[in-house]
Amino acid sequence: MIFTSKPVFSPRPWGDKELNKLYNYKSDLPIGEVWLLSDFQGMRTPLKGKIGKHTYPDDIKNEFAGFNIPRFPLLIKLISAKEWLSVQVHPDDINAREFEGEPWGKTECWYFLTKGRIAAGFKPSTSNLEAVSMDDLQIIETNKGDLVFIEPGLVHTLGPNSKLIEIQQASDATYRIYDWDRGRELHTEKAKRVTDFNKKAKIIPEFTSADFKYFTVKKTLSASGTGIAVTLENKPKLYVLIDDIITLDNDFLWVKMGKKEWI
Repeated sequence: MIFTSKPVFSPRPWGDKELNKLYNYKSDLPIGEVWLLSDFQGMRTPLKGKIGKHTYPDDIKNEFAGFNIPRFPLLIKLISAKEWLSVQVHPDDINAREFEGEPWGKTECWYFLTKGRIAAGFKPSTSNLEAVSMDDLQIIETNKGDLVFIEPGLVHTLGPNSKLIEIQQASDATYRIYDWDRGRELHTEKAKRVTDFNKKAKIIPEFTSADFKYFTVKKTLSASGTGIAVTLENKPKLYVLIDDIITLDNDFLWVKMGKKEWI
């Protein structure tokens, strides 16, 4: 069966008013994230099957995973930034359970739809999270079609005029270290416990496919089985497949979960 997902929206101070226009969404803040597939309370994306009946990711999570699982395992977003995001870090599974009572942490990757800029990983000799500035981070320019893999423990942020598809474990555990004086809460103490100063971003130029620990991603025109298809249009569409086949006119991202790594 093939389900079409209906997106929900998350305004952010660093967001992009063009997304408000594109999706005809009225908000005092610009949209920063379009949640294309989500199982989070208050942000669940409706799914429509061929017979016209609506369901939600929670209703098909065990079919998708192939075993019992606490929530739909993947969260997929369209992100567009006009300003730097907060400097942040994510916990791994063990720390997410201990600190947040979450089933797993946040491993993610970014597929760039435009040129972009990120800051990820520290320059040598940096060791103090309480005084982090952008001068301490490695600045990386990305091209359209590049994929960036962000592991838990890697301090990172996304730069202005970047537009991408984010694929991640279904966790919203984010520890902000620096936020450009926007007045939002920082999480420095938790960040200290999960940060790995030696980690670097993995960049895959002109991305075609990759097999990560929790999910695999491939750019293709056709796919079969159980997975998620995300189109690469200006206004992406997302389809969830349960043992089915999909063929489109243009390349899309085909995402499958890595079953052996989920618990």
